[in-house]
Amino acid sequence: MNTDTNSEAPLPHNDGAKTARIDLGLALLAAAAPPRAILSPVDIAAWCGCTPAMISSIEARALRRMREKVRAQFRLSRSDMADRRRFLSLHFQS
Repeated sequence: MNTDTNSEAPLPHNDGAKTARIDLGLALLAAAAPPRAILSPVDIAAWCGCTPAMISSIEARALRRMREKVRAQFRLSRSDMADRRRFLSLHFQS
């Protein structure tokens, strides 16, 4: 008798089927979980059919991407402000 909690064979690394299964698990979890529920990586992994370490890795990668986008946006806005100041100082000198 198999005592493993996940009787399915693990999917290969970076397989489209694994991504699809995680996406489906997240969609089902979003539909089933109460609003504003705080879930651990263990809880999420159980729905997605993967390990808690993989969930933590996905979360870390997503947060890193978001930070990079925010920093890029901040740099653009600061650059934009410097350009505006330069324009105003050249064209509207007192």
